[in-house]
Amino acid sequence: MKKLTTALASLAVLGLFCGGASAADQKFTFNLSHQMAPDHTLNQVALKFSDLVKERTGGNVTIKVFPAGALGAEKDNAAGLKSGMLDMGIVAIEQYPSFVPESAVLVLPYLYTDYDHLSRVLDSDVAKDIQKMILDKTGIRVLTIMPMAFRQMFTVDKEIKTAADLKGVKMRVPESPIYVAAFKQFGAVPTPLAWGEVYAALQTGVAKGVENTPEAVLTASLQEVTKYMNMSNHLEGPTTISMSDAAFKKLPPEYQAALLAAAAEAEKFDLQLTVARDQEAREKLKTKLIVVQPDIASFKSAIRYDQIDLVSSDKGKELIARLLAIH
Repeated sequence: MKKLTTALASLAVLGLFCGGASAADQKFTFNLSHQMAPDHTLNQVALKFSDLVKERTGGNVTIKVFPAGALGAEKDNAAGLKSGMLDMGIVAIEQYPSFVPESAVLVLPYLYTDYDHLSRVLDSDVAKDIQKMILDKTGIRVLTIMPMAFRQMFTVDKEIKTAADLKGVKMRVPESPIYVAAFKQFGAVPTPLAWGEVYAALQTGVAKGVENTPEAVLTASLQEVTKYMNMSNHLEGPTTISMSDAAFKKLPPEYQAALLAAAAEAEKFDLQLTVARDQEAREKLKTKLIVVQPDIASFKSAIRYDQIDLVSSDKGKELIARLLAIH
């Protein structure tokens, strides 16, 4: 959090808000943070979103993109959006259960069957309800929810053929309670770490595996410190373009509409790029790692939604029931 505070303090002078001018005369600058490398899909999406906003506002709204955790870890970015210290971020849904436990329903293992099903869920009233819950409880406005690639398990020295093979394995997971809960059910020892710490953790034995998308692993060079790519497809963790509502409310209505439209267009761009790059990354990793095809049924049978405390409330159960009705 200190990194975020220091970086944003030095950037504060870059923002300009002219309160008395007409919309056409007002200029706004916002900082957008995310965790991934400059060549990752999410950075391309962030830059696309920035370009769309500039185009739709006649150059009057500027989005400055800071990749690779330059403004702090993802957990700190979520806290920064909540406090208003950070303007915008590409923040994964999995960060929000710390504030809104029921939002974890969008990150349940084996919830999504394919990208078409995922898109239907993210465009559903359930997703809209969760966006409103996040706004009401945190002051963070989720402009759009975007697909990510299906996640796999990458291990240092052990093949994962069934869920039983995960027993006792220290698996790096995001700093998110839903991932911790899921990997406990799989039998692993979940080890929450910021993304920027993962390479060293695998290299030194702090973690013996990591779960993420093939593209994330490739762009972070984690194939250098792992041996097996276990194709578990265990989870799809959607991400968001999120904004401090205090920052959003600085904008006149026409610019607010422009940001929402740009975010919706960025979501479509994200899906196309995600699918294409996931396949490219898988092919590249096949030449570097040993590919394992696990028994998926063993993983599915280990998961019990009704035993995940985050979603055990009446509201959580209602949301799960509505999600499971979407085919």
